[in-house]
Amino acid sequence: MTGDDMPRPLSDVERDVVVRLLSVPFPGRDELRAQLPFATVEGRCDCGCVTVNLAVDRAAAPAPVLSGAPVSADISDDEFYAGIVLLVDGEGYLCCLEVYSIGDEPVRRLPPVEQINARPQR
Repeated sequence: MTGDDMPRPLSDVERDVVVRLLSVPFPGRDELRAQLPFATVEGRCDCGCVTVNLAVDRAAAPAPVLSGAPVSADISDDEFYAGIVLLVDGEGYLCCLEVYSIGDEPVRRLPPVEQINARPQR
């Protein structure tokens, strides 16, 4: 997962999706929210989907999350049949916004945030 335009800031759509995922309460959520201004995109998936690897400046505090995938969402409508997972590394920093297809084709654009019903992992 690399690219010539890396690292780069999160796009508005990527940032909105992460904010939506971080709208549900779970342990470490507030610390992950505080990391967002320090986050950049450092790579993307080679398959052409919209999954991006994230890097966070360590000036931000780590998050005391209970899982490496503390929040996720399923999206299903006429156009989308996919899932989104926000991943956190072992040190407590955002590391990936993973978007996966539940069908045969990779997801080529992020869904509208109003279609994202985030849920914390238990």
